[in-house]
This record gives sequence, C-alpha cells and structure tokens, in this order.
Amino acid sequence: MNHEKTIVDLILSQFEGKVQQTTAVFTALGAEAAQVPVAPDRNTVGYLLGHLVAVHDKLLEGLSLGERLHPEWDGLFLAPQQAGAAYPPYQELLAAWQQVNAALVAGFATLSVADWLTKHAYVSDADFAHEPHRNKLNLLLSRTGHLFHHGGQLALVKR
Repeated sequence: MNHEKTIVDLILSQFEGKVQQTTAVFTALGAEAAQVPVAPDRNTVGYLLGHLVAVHDKLLEGLSLGERLHPEWDGLFLAPQQAGAAYPPYQELLAAWQQVNAALVAGFATLSVADWLTKHAYVSDADFAHEPHRNKLNLLLSRTGHLFHHGGQLALVKR
C-alpha cells in the first residue's frame, strides 16, 4: 500500500468535499443574502464569497497550476471589507468560485505525490531547504483550514 498517496488522496478529498459543501451553502443563500453580515459588525456573505474566490485563485499560482483567473479582485477581497466599496454581483462571484475551484481540481489531477511534496511558489529555495514542510501539500492544508474557518462563519447566517 502506498501510504503517501493515501494521505494525499485524503487531503484532496477533504478540500474538494468542503468546496462542494460551501458551494451548496452559497447557492442556497443566494444573491439576496449578499449584503447580510455573518454576525453583527462582521463581513457580509458576498464579501466572504469574493474573499474565498481570491484566496483559492491564489492557490492556482501557489501550487504552480497556471495563471490566476481573477487577480483584479485582490484589492477588494484580500483586504478587510470596505464600507461603500463596489463589489461584483453575487452571481458573478459564485460563477468565479465554481470556475476557480474547477481549475484547481483539474490541476490537482496533474500532480503526483512527489509533486505535492515540492516547494510552493510563495517560498524561496533557501527557505524551503531549511523548512521542507513548506510544500504544496502544506499550502493546500492551510487553505483547507481557512475554508473550514469561513464555513463556520457562514453557518451563523440566518436562513
């Protein structure tokens, strides 16, 4: 039995399952929830959707899976939510969420177990030599945790 492949497959399954679950929540909430804060004085549902699009879009680059699809949204969604900012429509964000995650899953299929243990794009060669745990698999693990965190916030939204 190839234990390394089993571990990678389990991590991919967790990520992909949480993406599917989060997609279902965003779809069920719909555009009418875009301006609803997840809790008083917290981010809105629409902002969280855009934030997750931007973070997952950066995964394409970080995992060396190809060009980013929506780098133009970094200023809006990788910074705290800004009162009065013009955010893209909810349905556009939802379509981008699905597009980015489909590109990620397609890219995952191209990586071998050995590829997952190579450095990600955001770490230097020198740092990776001293910290080999800063690999692509660890980057995906951290983004999976990030997705679970925001999924917990979405669970607070009154339906």
